[in-house]
Amino acid sequence: MCHKKNIRNKYMEIRNNFSNEYINNISKIISYKLFDLTEYKKCKNIFIYLSKEKELNTKYIIENAHSNNKNIYCPVITKNKREMLFRKYNEQNLIKNKFNILEPLYEEEKNSDKETLIIVPALVYNKNKYRIGYGGGYYDNFLKNNTFLASIGICFDEFIVDFKEDYYDENVNIVITEKNIY
Repeated sequence: MCHKKNIRNKYMEIRNNFSNEYINNISKIISYKLFDLTEYKKCKNIFIYLSKEKELNTKYIIENAHSNNKNIYCPVITKNKREMLFRKYNEQNLIKNKFNILEPLYEEEKNSDKETLIIVPALVYNKNKYRIGYGGGYYDNFLKNNTFLASIGICFDEFIVDFKEDYYDENVNIVITEKNIY
């Protein structure tokens, strides 16, 4: 088993070599698997990140959620260390934060509840559904302190790897890849 930083560097390099076509194809497959889940069908609210280049593309999930009248909320990093909140998604009112990630500006905020599903970004997951993200700890903190209908990770199948999670890591309920649902 490798150290998280080494895993992060290795898989960032692999992912950066993926073509946009490959990423979009895998993103569509994963999105369709998500749409079939009971948890997705039951949710009224979806907390979802706005993907950056070379990440699995979340636009398919956002489009489907919109067409199914689900309320869409995206993360906003607060000034407090390792904290974030979720604001209503409005494509016309997005701004880049300090990490160069788009987030909603001045929109309605939402607390999580039993009608909310959260899509959790990660670089890799292990089979225990723990993740390695980008090292900020924002999602671990948020998952630990909030309640959801379900927390779902999306990931390339080849990015399910063996690593030991730390005591402060939080796992998700479900991980979806193009080949499997864990």
